[in-house]
Amino acid sequence: MMSLSYYRYYWIALLLLLTTTKTICQQKYMHRWYTADNNELPQSSVNAIIGDKHNFIWLTTENGLVRYDGNTFRVFNTSTTNLEYSRFFDIFGSIQKDSLYCFNESRKEVILIRGGKIKIVKKKMHPLSITKNGKHFFFHDGLPSNKTLNPHEPYYIKLSNGNIFFIDTEKVELTDSKMKSIYKIPFKNNNIFNFFVKKNELFYLNENGSYDCFSATGKSSGQLDPALFTFKRKIFWNITTAQIFLSIKNKIYSIDNDGKKLSAKLIVEFADFEKSNIISLYYDHKNNKLYLGSYTNGLCIISFPSFSTVKRETEKSEVYYAAVPLNDSTIVTSKGKIFSNNKLVDSLQFGKTGYLDERITIAKDNEQNLWVGRQLHLRCYLKQYNYKKYISYPFGQNVKTIFKDSNNVIWVSLGYDEFHKAKLFYIKNGRVVPVAITETNINYIAQYDSNTLYLGTQKGLLKYKINSEKLVYVKNSESIFIRSIFIDSEKKIWLTTYQKGFFLYDKNALQSFPKDENNYLDSAHCIIEDKNGFFWIPTNKGLFQVSRKALLNYIKNKNNSIYYHLYNKLDGILTNEFNGGCQPCGNSLKNNEIVFPSMNGFVFFNPYKLTPLLPGKKLFIDKVIVDQKNIQPKDTIVLNNNFQRVSFFISYPYYGNQENLNFEAKLNNTKDSKWEKIKNEKSISFTTLPPGEYTLTIRSLSGFNASYAYKNITIIVPANFSQTRWFAFLCIVFSLAFLFIVWFVRSYYIKRNNKILQEIIAKKTKKLASTVRKLKTTRNNLKQEAKQQETLVKSISHDIKSPLKFLMNSINHLVENENVQDDSKLKKQVETIQMSTIQLYEYVENLIKYSSIFMEGKKLEEHGYSLYELVNEKIQIFQKIAEAENIEIVNSITQDLYIRTNNKALSIIIHNLLDNAIKNTKNGKIELLSATQNNMLNLIIVDNGKGMSKELIDYYLDFYQNPIVKNYHLGLHMIIELLLIIKGNINFTSKINEGTTIEIMVEYN
Repeated sequence: MMSLSYYRYYWIALLLLLTTTKTICQQKYMHRWYTADNNELPQSSVNAIIGDKHNFIWLTTENGLVRYDGNTFRVFNTSTTNLEYSRFFDIFGSIQKDSLYCFNESRKEVILIRGGKIKIVKKKMHPLSITKNGKHFFFHDGLPSNKTLNPHEPYYIKLSNGNIFFIDTEKVELTDSKMKSIYKIPFKNNNIFNFFVKKNELFYLNENGSYDCFSATGKSSGQLDPALFTFKRKIFWNITTAQIFLSIKNKIYSIDNDGKKLSAKLIVEFADFEKSNIISLYYDHKNNKLYLGSYTNGLCIISFPSFSTVKRETEKSEVYYAAVPLNDSTIVTSKGKIFSNNKLVDSLQFGKTGYLDERITIAKDNEQNLWVGRQLHLRCYLKQYNYKKYISYPFGQNVKTIFKDSNNVIWVSLGYDEFHKAKLFYIKNGRVVPVAITETNINYIAQYDSNTLYLGTQKGLLKYKINSEKLVYVKNSESIFIRSIFIDSEKKIWLTTYQKGFFLYDKNALQSFPKDENNYLDSAHCIIEDKNGFFWIPTNKGLFQVSRKALLNYIKNKNNSIYYHLYNKLDGILTNEFNGGCQPCGNSLKNNEIVFPSMNGFVFFNPYKLTPLLPGKKLFIDKVIVDQKNIQPKDTIVLNNNFQRVSFFISYPYYGNQENLNFEAKLNNTKDSKWEKIKNEKSISFTTLPPGEYTLTIRSLSGFNASYAYKNITIIVPANFSQTRWFAFLCIVFSLAFLFIVWFVRSYYIKRNNKILQEIIAKKTKKLASTVRKLKTTRNNLKQEAKQQETLVKSISHDIKSPLKFLMNSINHLVENENVQDDSKLKKQVETIQMSTIQLYEYVENLIKYSSIFMEGKKLEEHGYSLYELVNEKIQIFQKIAEAENIEIVNSITQDLYIRTNNKALSIIIHNLLDNAIKNTKNGKIELLSATQNNMLNLIIVDNGKGMSKELIDYYLDFYQNPIVKNYHLGLHMIIELLLIIKGNINFTSKINEGTTIEIMVEYN
């Protein structure tokens, strides 16, 4: 049950039983009838039942031959095949040789059963009768006979070694295969149907259990247990499987011949046997199932689960949680109920539980005392007083988990509530010692060694060192809700969780595992390991068995698969929903049984006596349907080129839980060739494959070693002539011929037009020559004007720069003058002049750079330079202005970033960006950042000033396509013009009164 359900109360509605389970002489069984009434069988008379070499079960009915694969019945009759008659009775032949035969009424058609399929053959069957010494001996077809009801008619029985027994009411004769007599023994009897053969020996069973045996050496006698024959008995002889059964008062026995005498072994007591008109029986030893064929009621399948579910009352659902072993074969629950594997043994008076948490934990110490939680107390019920007296430890808080360590110390966790936090204590020699206060409940406590405890919580795994009293979280576990902790035989730590499956914590790392196909393992409650190396994991949807070795192999190689074997109500468990979130969640008893609590009783089983029904090693393609037509399944299938859809149906004889089947398929030689899950219908389809040869591979996990059963089918889709290489070759030839003709015709017209064009060109050339001369003259004039403008700008700038530089130096000396330093007012005015002079000098310098950039027009420098230093230089220019406005300028440019972007252009851009930011910011912060990606530099300046309007942003973003200058910031116009020269880009993000972010994107290397 999920941990959230702890806070539900005891009246949770439970699922009813799916099947009938009975306990008779400690032999449990489940049974189910299959009839024509529910459309599972074509007709409800089952005359014969045989298991073939490939694990299929075959039934004969009076409306067809039926094959059962553990899940579905496939009918072969006149409606589904080309058979002419559908009434079948017996199946004969050799199971070992995969050669079984049956024939329909009056032997009109003979059917060969081989490889899980049927085929109509021409074969001479054994004669219905043999005439010997003038007497007709009829063929014996087993018991009860489908041929006659006359117990006095003579019969012959052919043995597997070729010898033949001829029997009547007076004698028994044994002959060889050529009917040469070996011996004749007088033997008076009144019922031919008391004869049967076992291991090539003929037996006659009397009503009192005595029998006579006729072997190759002669006649002998023996006696079965007379106590079995106090009631009338009936013999069933499955002649093809050589199985003999006795039914006595609804009890079914199997008869075996050990070479010396017969023995009878009880299979089951089936209450409905005598009233069900049973006429055929087959016992499948491999899958431990008994098949009963009725003349009127169809087929009954009896299975024998290895699970035993016990509770107080059989009619009511009972929810159980924690329990501990009381002795080698019993458990005691937190409510004081003592159970063995088949009944409630006794009850201890622990007092009524007031909280659900009081039912989810119990512990037993070394003195066999039992520790439980009751009414906000921890009670220790004493063994020496037969658990009638107890010691109480008041906590004033709900007891959540109780655990006894190897030193007989009792550890107690208390659950949090609206008034208390979760806590951890230990009790040693009667003394209660607080350990820790935690933010979340401790659900489970496990001991790794004498100094280490692991604590499972709702928010991860805690590790506690006892000696140092150090409590730490295990890394990366904080997000998992831990249900239980299991430390295996090799000291590996396994965690089960709520909604996340189970984990291995090893070498300070958490390892997860793939889940089952239906994600049932999401709610893994706990893990118990058996001595054969298997883990048993209860969930809300059944019990899983998995190989520990396979799990560890998956950690080494994630490509390995894991086979999870599921047991549920189909295996005899009363409910699929086990209970978790308790300590202990399960127990391994000394009598080798494992016990888990569930939503309807405790489930007991012995893992060493349980044989899982594993998937088989062989897959079959049962049928292939192409465009709604059946075709014969083969290893190689050739499809029509224009087929629309092909479907392959898989047949897989498996008699366990169908949820344990994992089918996958892959079609090679396609673009998306990968393993795909096959759904429950066990089929896979493809549509309109292009011509070619393909291999369809179907596989299924077939056991705990994660091996696969494979089936390969070759699919050939032939090409039409239009899809062949010859067709392509001819197309190329015709195309080349057509192109040559087109080329020839076009060449003729081109030559003709060329003459006309040459005349026109000659006239146009004269006009163009005159135009070119004029354009050259204009270009030279423009170059001269540009050079004069450049000389003019440089001359003006030089004439301004020289006095400005002199003025700067003079002001610098003036600032350092003592008189100025002593007069604060004068000093401030001089510093303002100094700052303005520096700015004016930089503007003139930028003007020179700006004019030279247009002349150079280059994007990148030959050598790289530091962007961080360039930004620092510009910050120094504006530092004093920024300080005056109480603005902090932060250079967050990557210091090891060297770029080749046009230095002059980028210098002017940064200068103007800082200038604009300072003008629009007061009492704020300006930060410059950088990033690089795919050879592009992103230079970002962020301020928290007054921001830009949406209209202004839209204008500058549109400036590339619409270069009409409005009365906006001249600096930004200059930036955009420079970006156009060095092929950069700009982006704005701004909110009014919140600030602006400008991003410059240029190539930097």
